[in-house]
Amino acid sequence: MHLNPLALLAILPLAACSHAGSSTTHDAAPAPVADATHECRPEALEAFTGKIADEATIRKLVADSGARNARVVKPGMAVTMDFRQDRVTVQVDAQNRIERASCG
Repeated sequence: MHLNPLALLAILPLAACSHAGSSTTHDAAPAPVADATHECRPEALEAFTGKIADEATIRKLVADSGARNARVVKPGMAVTMDFRQDRVTVQVDAQNRIERASCG
């Protein structure tokens, strides 16, 4: 049996997409965080406005808010629009001073 070289080139990219033993179910998004102990509490964030976003301050902000982690957003930085209950988003100015902190 002789395959046409053009047909082979058309099939080759499809073969790269298949995985041996791959599952037939695909999750479009990760499951929401079920651990409510790490849900961010926004009322704890306002006290950090105006402070320098150094490592110790960010650690305290995360601990006080109940979140699991933080992302620091600098001026002009691109970020994803996903919302995560276990994260604090900290927006800082050019001097690394916290302008705003919010859950998500």
